Amino acid sequence: MLTLEETKQYLRLDTDAEDDYLRILILLSSEMCENYTRKPIPEELPESYKQAMLICIGYFFENRDGGKEGVPEVFYALLLPYRKAAF
Repeated sequence: MLTLEETKQYLRLDTDAEDDYLRILILLSSEMCENYTRKPIPEELPESYKQAMLICIGYFFENRDGGKEGVPEVFYALLLPYRKAAF
């Protein structure tokens, strides 16, 4: 799982003021990854998974209202190789 410290480093945050919100975003990003790939989060996260999660977190951190654009397409592109086909 992605750590709070990795997330804060990615967002360039030095304070603990947003820690509770970041924990929620970490859970949200892992849930979004699971929903898109149709698989549980791997024990050891590949770098592309981590990057997808960080992009998702960054998007929601900067756009707390969800915005108009939605999660950047690169989020889906990074996870596509891990997506389970559905029939």
